[in-house]
Amino acid sequence: MNAHDPLDGLKIIDCDSHFTEPPELWTARVPAAMHNRVPVQKTVDGITAWYLDGELWSSTGGNTIQTGHEKILGSHVVQPFDVIDTSAWAVKERLELCDEIGVHAQILYPNGVGFSSNHVFAIEDLAQRRMVLEIYNDFFVDVQHESNGRLFPQAMLPIWDMEFTVAEMNRLLDKGITGFTLSDKPEMVGLPELWEPYFAPMWDLFNQSGAVANFHIGAGMSRAEMESIRGARFQQARVGGEAGPDDLPRPIPVSPSTWWGQFDHQRRLAIHATQMYMSNVRIIVNLCMSNLFDRYPNLKIVSAESGIGWVPFILEALEYQYDEMVTEAHELALNSRRPREYFSDHIWVMFWFEKSAPAKLIEDVGVNNVLVETDVPHPTCLFPGAREHFARVLAGVDPHIRRRVLQDNAAELYGINV
Repeated sequence: MNAHDPLDGLKIIDCDSHFTEPPELWTARVPAAMHNRVPVQKTVDGITAWYLDGELWSSTGGNTIQTGHEKILGSHVVQPFDVIDTSAWAVKERLELCDEIGVHAQILYPNGVGFSSNHVFAIEDLAQRRMVLEIYNDFFVDVQHESNGRLFPQAMLPIWDMEFTVAEMNRLLDKGITGFTLSDKPEMVGLPELWEPYFAPMWDLFNQSGAVANFHIGAGMSRAEMESIRGARFQQARVGGEAGPDDLPRPIPVSPSTWWGQFDHQRRLAIHATQMYMSNVRIIVNLCMSNLFDRYPNLKIVSAESGIGWVPFILEALEYQYDEMVTEAHELALNSRRPREYFSDHIWVMFWFEKSAPAKLIEDVGVNNVLVETDVPHPTCLFPGAREHFARVLAGVDPHIRRRVLQDNAAELYGINV
């Protein structure tokens, strides 16, 4: 053992990174005659994006690591695709990157196509929608198998069709998938709320299987909302010069806007990202105020890319408001336990760039409820120096806590062999 290395012997499990969709994800898996029915990657005027049925469908997602493992600051989308580092979308190179930053295993989320199935949901043709989703999930199965126990993608679910959802969950669980990524606001795309009877078959299977239900920040956005926000980011990579304020698209956001209208694109991104970290407050508070965990006592819920610094305050607020506001008999009868108890037994949160919270607040959040992430290859990802960062911010933490947070919590949660 190395007495000077607080992480000696630990295998860090990164619980939120993104795997960029490779150029031939769909076209390589269908006959050439069907290429017009699946997403196709094209580069137009130096900007690479995904097209479906001849129309722009999705950007290539957040990619800030350029060829040669060079991280580009001040941007969100390195363009065109051929300058993105191969580690963003190829298993061998991703594992090499993991070795470089001192990470043993990664939980993978989608990138360009959104963090739940809302981009796919926007496809009107049901047969085409089903094909696009199944091919994507098959690709994730291949990634996991190729990684030899180090990369664990969280697949997408067709929540617009509950019979299909259950069938797809069973199919993928049989292939070794450990969890699924979900929209935290299905009602925003015309579906019932998550605790309503419509979702009961899905929750039953989560409860029985032990699979993880993941809510990544931004997963509740519709395809149109996400691509509207991404619109300004395309401007950053325009060939022939930088975009100025007058060039930027000014999409109509949900009122009120997350940023002041006259800010330029980099400041807008910083403001939007800062607020997005706490967007999962809504799903956590609603889960802990519901009776979902009484009905499904084995549920495991992850709040991805949301940080931990705000969590102790929210838990205190939940407990206080529960006592102050929930007084009527039918309200008290809704659930059997307190909000904090539900959180402790069912919900996991994670940090990456934070310094103060990991050093001071882990026990307030819950030693068994905290995970770490790198967010590679997104903006503000811990690259390079992820291992060094965790060593610094956790240097003063009890070794047992350090082991739980960096390794054991995730290994137990996702069934990862360390």
